[in-house]
Amino acid sequence: MAMKVDVWSDVVCPFCYLGKRKLEKALKKLSLTEAVIVEWHSFQLDPSFPKNVGLPATENLAKRKGMSIESIGQIQHSLVEQGQEYGIDFQFQKSINFNTYDVHRILHWAKAFSKADVVKTALLKAHFTDGIDLSVLENVKHVVSEVGLNGEAAIQVLNSDDYSLEFQKDIALAQQIGIRGVPFFVFNNKTAISGAQADSIFEDVIQKVMSEER
Repeated sequence: MAMKVDVWSDVVCPFCYLGKRKLEKALKKLSLTEAVIVEWHSFQLDPSFPKNVGLPATENLAKRKGMSIESIGQIQHSLVEQGQEYGIDFQFQKSINFNTYDVHRILHWAKAFSKADVVKTALLKAHFTDGIDLSVLENVKHVVSEVGLNGEAAIQVLNSDDYSLEFQKDIALAQQIGIRGVPFFVFNNKTAISGAQADSIFEDVIQKVMSEER
């Protein structure tokens, strides 16, 4: 019996990276990795961020949140420790924030090749670990090429309005559902998890939804 998990997230969201790994860990533990279809949906933490601009993530976040660099650093330190438990190497001092509209369109494009999940992981790693400026289209091209997609075709998408409708539909659906923060997981259109919750919560929800389908 297949399960559908719809996930709203953003590429510049560290909790989304953690949530992805927590979901994957729970599915692996329950031997359900092959039985679950995960669909990624677009959500922007900062839709007002200027396009084609990359800014140091820590400084930008401190300014946007009205917090000190030290306070942001404390939060990041906690995330670094959590990330290590899930094989994530957060390098916040290297991360560069950008407007994520274009990479969301690339993720929709990747769905046609059943590559959305691997592209999602590659983009998260590029942003949080490798410090790649994803506001630069050539850098996005390189990331998708590394996971086996056609980089030139990706550039054509990025230089067009392709998949903007799919992006807008995701945003509208998030508003309809009432999603105010990400990651946000919906299991079989029934049960939701908001945030990168404890592993046990993911496991319990998955088992509950699967049992209801029997």
